[in-house]
Amino acid sequence: MKLNDYLKNQIINITIAFFTIALVWVILWAFNCPRFLVFYVPFLILISFSLICGYDFWRKRNYYNRFIQCLSELDEKYLITELIEEPHFIEGKIMVDSIYEIDKAMKEHLNKSLFCQSELKEYIEMWCHEVKTPVATSQMIIENNKNEINDSIKEELVKIDDYVEQVLFYARSENVEKDYLIKEVCLQDVVNTVIKRNKKDLISKKIRIDLDDLNIVIPSDKKWLEFILHQIINNAIKYSQNQPFIHIYAQKYKDHVELMIQDNGIGILESEIDRVFDKGFTGSNGRNFKKSTGIGLYLCKKLCLRLNHQIKIASSHGNTVVTIIFPNNSYITLH
Repeated sequence: MKLNDYLKNQIINITIAFFTIALVWVILWAFNCPRFLVFYVPFLILISFSLICGYDFWRKRNYYNRFIQCLSELDEKYLITELIEEPHFIEGKIMVDSIYEIDKAMKEHLNKSLFCQSELKEYIEMWCHEVKTPVATSQMIIENNKNEINDSIKEELVKIDDYVEQVLFYARSENVEKDYLIKEVCLQDVVNTVIKRNKKDLISKKIRIDLDDLNIVIPSDKKWLEFILHQIINNAIKYSQNQPFIHIYAQKYKDHVELMIQDNGIGILESEIDRVFDKGFTGSNGRNFKKSTGIGLYLCKKLCLRLNHQIKIASSHGNTVVTIIFPNNSYITLH
């Protein structure tokens, strides 16, 4: 709070004060009062008004400066209501009361939004489980009545099942901190589980699988990590070309472990590599070769951040490598 700003705000009061002083001086002079009264009375009024304004400016400046400093030091600005001091002047009290009312209304609105979000999440999860049942039943029926048409239908059912799972994990990813268990996980076990899940597609497309140096234990959540790897391997299968292979290997460093998933599919354009983790981004290759939702890699990035893992991707001349980095001390990250 600057003195110039304060004086501008008090311009009406200052004008009235000077008008009052002038009026007192005129009255004293008109009634032929002693000269010392004509001089000292207006002077005393001026001094008194100056002292009152000076004290008012001092306490308001100190209060607002402390308020601004406290606000600037807070990372979470909404916590200001927990730290704000009660002012001793009317304008400050009005401001603080307004802030409390705004904070109360905001919390009520936020709680309502969170409740609606929770209700929607529960409905989505229920819907996904309900959809998965007839899809699984249809797959079993087709499995027992194999023919060319049914094989095509089964392929589409697998896509539906994958999309439903994406929706389910997307809904759960908003509250991953409530649905995780960080513990020691063997990369070999996780990779084997994901490969078994995709074995039919790997066999049908004759994709060679090379596994190296995966007998490493890392801190992670097995369920979420399997989902992340499934999305990456599923992409490698989806965009495979001639003589396809997927090479999965790991390297252990002093403070972290890196898991690499390499494939020789259609690759990613250099101009698009920085956007592959963006929500809804499919890329020109994704649009030209296969239908893509643009959600898979976005979820992988989001979940890795929540699990305190890192994920990066590189692609050159059809060789794409996705790297997941596991720090030795992983923990859940809230956003």
